[in-house]
Amino acid sequence: MRRSFLCAMSAMSVVVFLLLGTDGAAEATPAAPHVIATVPVGEGPSGLAVNDTTSRVYVANFREDTISVIDQTTKTVETVEVGSGPAAIGVNTVTNEVYVANQNGGVTVIDGATNTVLGTVPMGGLPDGVAVNSNTNTIYVSNFLANSVSVIDGSTHHVVDTVPVDPAPLGIAVNPTTNLVYVASVDGDSVPVIDGATYTVITTVLGVGSDPSSLAIDVLHNRIYVAARSSNQLYQIDGEINLVIGHLSVGMYPTGVGVSQATGRVYVANQLSSNVSVVRGHPLRLLGSITVGTTPTDAEVDPVTGRAFASNQDSATVSVIGPNA
Repeated sequence: MRRSFLCAMSAMSVVVFLLLGTDGAAEATPAAPHVIATVPVGEGPSGLAVNDTTSRVYVANFREDTISVIDQTTKTVETVEVGSGPAAIGVNTVTNEVYVANQNGGVTVIDGATNTVLGTVPMGGLPDGVAVNSNTNTIYVSNFLANSVSVIDGSTHHVVDTVPVDPAPLGIAVNPTTNLVYVASVDGDSVPVIDGATYTVITTVLGVGSDPSSLAIDVLHNRIYVAARSSNQLYQIDGEINLVIGHLSVGMYPTGVGVSQATGRVYVANQLSSNVSVVRGHPLRLLGSITVGTTPTDAEVDPVTGRAFASNQDSATVSVIGPNA
């Protein structure tokens, strides 16, 4: 597909938030999992992404067609207008470009240095998930209604291929080391695995519960974690053999998963229990849960700062979870 950009300057606003337990504050860090800050964002916060190089967190505000940019260093929040129905975000930590999947049309591309919109890559089929391989500068977008994954070349912003997958693909993640892409198929109760070199499905992982909707990858240990929202389960896949090797119960209706690349801990956002489950990956064990805002939808982790983040869809906030959680 030819590149087609709808160029526009982004509308931006900035607010300041307080991050507890930093800047030499005398607060003692509790041993139990804890929320250290609650950050106001836009309406209907959904997908999250973290750039651990710039210490910024990106939040898709589904109900107001914006994203919030949380700067952990300056403790400010900037708002950027994007397309209609932003649902998911991915970041290239090398080029510092941000990709926003808008359910009602296209992928918005943002310059992470200036928080300005560079343009929109046209796309149909209800784009609903984004994964970025910073090593290859390739962006993968799951199209929920088209049963496919679009492949975008980050250097040209062209769609270079479309990969058919199992029905209703939603969550998507890529292992930059193995160059394999994992897709959560909600209606297929499966995880198709795409080879990033050939853009073909090389295998499909079954036995991942009912309505798998989100996943995340522990790159160091090559483990893929899949949240099955109707099963209230978290499944663990061994990326060497692409088979399920374990699972455990989490909260009610888990819809988001994040992994700390530093500690291997897994954070699961449970929408209907309004909490985040904290899981140890090796061996697989539930460590506890953290109460957050209403309807937490996604979870991501900054391995540098050690903080986890949960987007609270019906509270219009992001919960920041302490580095020792």
